[in-house]
Amino acid sequence: MFTEKTRLDRLKIKEMQVKMWDIFDDKGGYEYNDDMLYQLQGIQMSMDECEDDDDIPHMLKEATETMKFFDWVVEYKDLMEREPPQIYG
Repeated sequence: MFTEKTRLDRLKIKEMQVKMWDIFDDKGGYEYNDDMLYQLQGIQMSMDECEDDDDIPHMLKEATETMKFFDWVVEYKDLMEREPPQIYG
């Protein structure tokens, strides 16, 4: 049954998907590029399989877990970009 909570959860999922694509566009091209693309494709496939509003709580959990991976990639890439130069190589 469609409720306000379901509508808000769908909105949260969509916002996370947009943020994931933004991270992919901004941080892609490194060693996690393929992994990010697989995650983006997977979450889209899962969203496509949501047949009714009863699936949304599970989808929100799945999107939240996937978002954690993207947040980790951002942290990792930011750390790598701040790597100090090596004097002795």
